[in-house]
Amino acid sequence: MAKAKSAKIVANSKQEISSKPEPSNNTYYYIGLAIVLCLIYIIRSNFVNIPFERDEGGYVYLGNSLLNGGITFKDILSLRLDGIFYAYAALISIFGYSVKDMHIAFLVLNVGSTIMLFFLTKKLSNNMGGLAAAAFFSVLAMTPNACGFTVQSEHIVAFFSIAGFLALLHFLDHKKIALLILSGTLFSFAFQIKQTAFFYGLFAGILFVYKCFFVDKIAIKKILVYVVIYGVSVVASIVFDLYIVYRNGAWDDFNIWFVDIRKEYTSTVSFAQGLEYLKMVFGAIYTFYKFFWVASFLAMITVFFTSIPTWKKLMVVGLMLSGFLTVTPGYHYYGHYFLQWIPAVSICGAIFVFSIQDLLQKKLKLTTASTLIALSLVVFPVYSNLSTLNSYYFKPNYTQILRAVYGNNPFPESKVIADKLNSIMKEDDQIAMFGTEVQLYVYTNKKSPSRFVGSGALLQFDIPQAKAWQQEFISDVEKVAPKYLVFYSHAISWLANPKVENLIFPW
Repeated sequence: MAKAKSAKIVANSKQEISSKPEPSNNTYYYIGLAIVLCLIYIIRSNFVNIPFERDEGGYVYLGNSLLNGGITFKDILSLRLDGIFYAYAALISIFGYSVKDMHIAFLVLNVGSTIMLFFLTKKLSNNMGGLAAAAFFSVLAMTPNACGFTVQSEHIVAFFSIAGFLALLHFLDHKKIALLILSGTLFSFAFQIKQTAFFYGLFAGILFVYKCFFVDKIAIKKILVYVVIYGVSVVASIVFDLYIVYRNGAWDDFNIWFVDIRKEYTSTVSFAQGLEYLKMVFGAIYTFYKFFWVASFLAMITVFFTSIPTWKKLMVVGLMLSGFLTVTPGYHYYGHYFLQWIPAVSICGAIFVFSIQDLLQKKLKLTTASTLIALSLVVFPVYSNLSTLNSYYFKPNYTQILRAVYGNNPFPESKVIADKLNSIMKEDDQIAMFGTEVQLYVYTNKKSPSRFVGSGALLQFDIPQAKAWQQEFISDVEKVAPKYLVFYSHAISWLANPKVENLIFPW
């Protein structure tokens, strides 16, 4: 009898060992990941000198201002929480303050996001799923009409959101409180950079409560403790940041910018207008990436035919839906907003590949064929996309790309003007820029004479402070008396509201 039990134990242990992936099998997928990372390096290296658009220029300039002692919401003005400027300040302190330096920083950031995405999707499915997610992300995150080639803040949001979900899955495996705190903190960072990341953090909270209650059968009291810990870890850094704003004497300014003006900004587009924007922008984003998007939508159905646990199936659907919700607030649907959704799209596209592999392997017993077919669903769409957009990825014409994505916005011209100024300016010469092309100050490494760096925004909102702020800007420029003035005669660079009295143009 004892011998029989012993034999059974040995048999079970052999079965468990044999079910684990072979080290050599893992190695092949890690080699695949390394190839994907090399691809990202090659592609993004071709874009290290592409000029900034105005948002990028603003974030980089204001991040550098923070490093030089600027106070957020007093000297550094924004409709967002100031975590965005701390993020750019951190990148500038590590990589440097130039167009090339920042593009290198975001190359590294994209590589980090891809690695985490590989391990996150691997935990949801298998090695093939992880490789597929990394491969899909490598091209989707460079989508031209989603401004993938830029150093937009949504790339940072994607980085922290992926990291937050990866930490959460490790917590669900090991139930270590430190991992839950880490996950909440990462989602908090994403939220502080862009507030629409709230939907990822919310979904993460719902997911772990569902898993703990319905799957792990953990006692409600313990789950409530987890919820409190997660909530505190999300809120703590936000409260600390707002306390710093208060201590700096910028609370009133914070209320004006983050509450009053933000409300004005979010009310400018109706739902119907937003729907038209969504159709137009998504159509442009979807055009050359059809397979990846279709696969991601199909995955919300095919995942329910796989052998993975139900909670993981729900996570796949929830990722796709919460990713979409990060794009929707305000109904503006700018292309770069979609960069927040793309990690979820990459994961779901990969789950579709995994679904096909799982179906062939478990239902039809086609072990080798299932792997080859799944691999072909990764390699051929990526290869086809690279071939179709070969000139964009590998021989980019910066001006043509900026024109195609941003129309006649003066982004190429800003770099030309800056190069000319750099060739004639002396070290002590000052400049003043009229408009919202803040990137000019980054290119010339000059400081704005006024805290209203993007003066064009002074005419955008019909608020009580509009007149006084224009007068302050005028006074600041007159005090500095800059040797060079650069005026952008472009409607979008000003977005002048007819209800706002224009003091700058007559001056």
